[in-house]
Amino acid sequence: METAINNEQISDNHLMVRYRDGDIDAFNELYARYKTSLYRFMVNSCSTESIAAELYQDVWARVVNGRHGYSTSAPFAAWLYRIARNRLTDFYRSNKNNNLTTSLDFENDTHVTQLQTTLLPEEITELSTRKDALSVALAKLPDEQREVVLLRHIAGFGIQEIADLVDENTETVKSRLRYAFTKLRKQLRMLS
Repeated sequence: METAINNEQISDNHLMVRYRDGDIDAFNELYARYKTSLYRFMVNSCSTESIAAELYQDVWARVVNGRHGYSTSAPFAAWLYRIARNRLTDFYRSNKNNNLTTSLDFENDTHVTQLQTTLLPEEITELSTRKDALSVALAKLPDEQREVVLLRHIAGFGIQEIADLVDENTETVKSRLRYAFTKLRKQLRMLS
């Protein structure tokens, strides 16, 4: 069993296989790689941070419990976020609450600049100073549109990866993103 993980070039899949085979340090490295983006995804998908924190812990518990069934047929990140999506779905079904609200943490946000391709530069600047504006705008998006925005700009997935995660074709994902950004732009201008 290998003990230390110091190489960021080791693939996530390889780390998960090592963890599946008993290497705890491999799990620690995976956790370090994904803890922030997964937590932000959960927080932005939930109505409260306390629910998000609970579900976040649940997701990691499912990773631990499901390690022996892990297969490298899909990237680790896709497997992790599928677990997260399923956990969110289960939670909201059991609570019959489909009114998700969202909030983004701009103090630690490195993804804001990625939105520049869809929003005007002055809108990005305004977002940096008015973090609540995006939270309000995101909360008004339909669940499917909010989810693809979060998967793209919080989790950092590409279009094809998102399509695979949400079981839709790439054109549907692109359409959801396009509609979401149109609605976000409109909401942000109304909140200005």
